[in-house]
Amino acid sequence: MKEIDVVGAAIKNGSKVLAAQRSEIMKSPLKWEFVGGKVEKDETHQAALKRELREELGIDISVGDFIAKGSSIVEDKKINLYVYDAQILEGLPQKREHAQIIWVDIERIMDLDWAEADIPACEQLLRQLGN
Repeated sequence: MKEIDVVGAAIKNGSKVLAAQRSEIMKSPLKWEFVGGKVEKDETHQAALKRELREELGIDISVGDFIAKGSSIVEDKKINLYVYDAQILEGLPQKREHAQIIWVDIERIMDLDWAEADIPACEQLLRQLGN
């Protein structure tokens, strides 16, 4: 089975985190996710996140600590998602590819219907909030 590495950004604003809802035409339609995308050959996770967020949200970010890894099977591929803390350096998030983007209270994060690979990062964010 082919494995694909993807990255996601947990962009925080106080006690909130940015969540994006996949469009109806994406795989796992209307599921929520951390914005990001595929890591290209010879690209670091951090470089991939910066590139993807510039493309998908029109923002420049700084990448912080690793939060969690999640996986899911999509068709005949295993998707490995690595989620990192991120901060906006420049710009305001603009919805370019997703059905919607929202700031959700971390304590209410599990109220959303998350894509399977994103759930470990959601659980880790809740644990961090409790500390």
